[in-house]
Amino acid sequence: MNWEALTAISTAFTGLVILLTVIFAARQVGALNEQSRALADQLEHLRRATQLDGTLAVFEELFSAELVAASGFVMNEYEERMKDETFRAEALKRSPDLATHKELLILRHMERIGTLIKNDLLDADVLLDFASGFIQDHWKRLKPLALEQRRTFGVQRLWENFEYLAAEAERADARLAAARKAAKG
Repeated sequence: MNWEALTAISTAFTGLVILLTVIFAARQVGALNEQSRALADQLEHLRRATQLDGTLAVFEELFSAELVAASGFVMNEYEERMKDETFRAEALKRSPDLATHKELLILRHMERIGTLIKNDLLDADVLLDFASGFIQDHWKRLKPLALEQRRTFGVQRLWENFEYLAAEAERADARLAAARKAAKG
């Protein structure tokens, strides 16, 4: 047998093996890409389901008797009560009585929600669509106390996530107003 012919046959065979390997590898990469997309879709679905659970829990808390009473206090009685020097002095203590200082319940609750939203653990769009006005109204009334507590306690980050949440609510309302204006033409 001719050595040149044998070399040509072995080269052709090697090329065929390489071609088959490339085809097989391309199929494997395609399958892995499909699996990656499916896994990413599953993870996104799980993330959304978890955020929905969290959002529903927040909605349930917003409608709890305790928070409804605290909201009523902040909206109807708080400003007048802050004119009372004893009440005001208690409000500037680290641990005022929660039965008397219901504003603290709102501050704490909104701080927690703001923290969850800031860290993308709650769906901000859903919550702000539902409670933007509530958030802004309460921040507007409680902001002076929050700022005074920051100065009194020397903690500049105190209630910062409630403040962040209120700013996000304001931005969401501005986006909605711009979209409505654009839709009108």
